[in-house]
This record gives sequence, C-alpha cells and structure tokens, in this order.
Amino acid sequence: MGDVHRLPNSDDTEREASAWFARMNADDVTADDRTRFEAWLRTQSCNAKAYTEVSATWQELVKSGPLVRAVYFGQVMNAALAPPASRRRWAAAAVAAGIGAIVLGAVWNLYKQKEETRFQTAIGEQVAVALPDGSSFDLNTDSRIWVDYSQRRRVIRLERGEAYFKVAHDTQRPFWVRAGDYWVRAVGTAFNVYLRPTGVEVTVSEGTVSVVKATANESPPSDPAITGSAAAVTAGEQADVHGRAEVIHELNSAQLTRLLAWRKSSLYFQDQPLGDVVNELMRYTTLKIEFDDDALRQVPVGGTFQTSPEGAEALLTMLRDGFGTNIRRDGEGHVHIESPAK
Repeated sequence: MGDVHRLPNSDDTEREASAWFARMNADDVTADDRTRFEAWLRTQSCNAKAYTEVSATWQELVKSGPLVRAVYFGQVMNAALAPPASRRRWAAAAVAAGIGAIVLGAVWNLYKQKEETRFQTAIGEQVAVALPDGSSFDLNTDSRIWVDYSQRRRVIRLERGEAYFKVAHDTQRPFWVRAGDYWVRAVGTAFNVYLRPTGVEVTVSEGTVSVVKATANESPPSDPAITGSAAAVTAGEQADVHGRAEVIHELNSAQLTRLLAWRKSSLYFQDQPLGDVVNELMRYTTLKIEFDDDALRQVPVGGTFQTSPEGAEALLTMLRDGFGTNIRRDGEGHVHIESPAK
C-alpha cells in the first residue's frame, strides 16, 4: 500500500500564517525567525498562499485607518483584560468569524506593539472611538492620541490636536488626560481638550474636571498630590492654561455649542476676525492661506463651514464673491488673500 499523506488543515494553516505575520512584523524579529519563516513557507505550498492572504487582509484593514481600529479596539481591549478562559473563547469566536477576524485575533501582539493604543487622524479626518468601559472620545483633524487602559487606571495622552471625551463614571479608576504640560482628571464627565501651540484649552460640557501642572514624573499625580494645586473647571467653563498661568472663562450656551460644533463636522463663526476664521479652517485643509494685507485679518465675518477642505474653499469663495477680495494661488498649495482692487 502506498504512503498516505494527510492534507494540512486549513484552519491550522491560517493560524500559523497569522502567527508568522505577527512575528515577522514585530520590532524584535531576529535572523533566526526569518530563517524558520522561510523554512515554513517551503514546507507546504498552501503556507505561502495563506501568508499572502493574511498580509493582504491586514493591508486592507490598515487602509481603512482609524475606523477599523475604532470598531475592534473595545473587543481587543476587553479580550486582553478578561480572564484566560474568556480570552480563549474570544479567540475561538474570532477564528469562527473568518480570515479577517483571524488576522485581528492572531496578530494581537503586533497590534498591541504598534496599533492598539494609538489613534491618529489625517488633516480633515475625524474619528469616534468607543472604549471598553463605556467611555468614548471623538478625535478631531490632524490629531494623535495614545490610550493606556488597564484594570487599575485609565490614562490618555493627547500628543497633538483636539479630542472630546465622554467619561463613564468610576470613582475607583479616575480618567486622566495628559496634554502638553498638564494633566486633566475626570471621574464621570464630558470635556474637550485642545492642545494649541501656545498652551492647552480645556472646555467642560458636563460635570467637573481638575487641571493640574505636570511634574517630571510621567505618571498621573495622586489625588492627595493635586489637592490645593489643581484648578476646578465645571460645566459651561473653559480653562486656558500655559506656563504657570491659567484663565477660566464662563461660556454661554451659544459659545459652548460653537466650540464643540466640530464634532458634527461644522464650524460656526459670528462676527469673528477673518484671521481667526482662516486659522481655524486651515486645520482642515492642506492649503496655506496667507494675507497680503494684514488689515484684512481684522475684518469681521460669519458663517457655517464644513470641517473639511471644502470648508476652506467655501470661505475663499465667499471672500471673493461677497467681499471682492482677490484670491491668488501660486500652484504650490499657497493661497494669498489680497485687498479688493481700487
């Protein structure tokens, strides 16, 4: 009787391909890893095919950007924090869900090292992220954030841009946001943090947050350590902090709505200096808009604009057609606003 060759199990092959994909894309991949990987590819013709499919699926997920990461982030975080038996059940469900879920489950180590805690938006892009405890955040244009969640703490680091946080109440695990040289502490609130070049702007729409200057220690300060040194910012207030200075403004409902309008992909302006309007809209476009006449910066304007490149174009059209200004483009992404011809 001839030799009997057992056909490879397709599920096993896919799991192996996913594991090799994670290993080969890890920061600490070694020469020995590469040698064993090449040997695995040569073992069965189906191995190379499975690895190619895993790689292609992952690339499609990467192209989808923060949206895909936001959808799966809570699932992955819950799996990581769950007891071992629960993690095994989650992995089994991922395998049953098909190759896309297999990739996300099996390459958890790669995701953890490179992707799981970081969310980043491009210019003109916004994303909403649900966190595993019921909290959430909206990330505005050209922003980057890191999430450090565990069973003991909730820490967010806003490295660039702006984010709105809605925090699930948990007195045993305060919610901390680090932005620039400041920490913002919340327990169960809703607030906006905007990391400006000149400082940090904290706007509170629900509850109360504490704002405190950071020390050399990278970890959040303890509650006793901030007693007497933190500024309390309540709903309807905004804190501007820079250096050692802090200014708290009271906001009416219209001002609060305008400041948070970006979450609905709109910007509202009413009799505001044109220079301020241009600066805000440039956050959502790659255009560099410049004034050839500084007096134009003080012209009061108003209107509603999209948080997108189209919003900036709408403003330029309004200035040309409604104010008679000359809009000159130099072909390199620079736009010059010139006074009306006399």
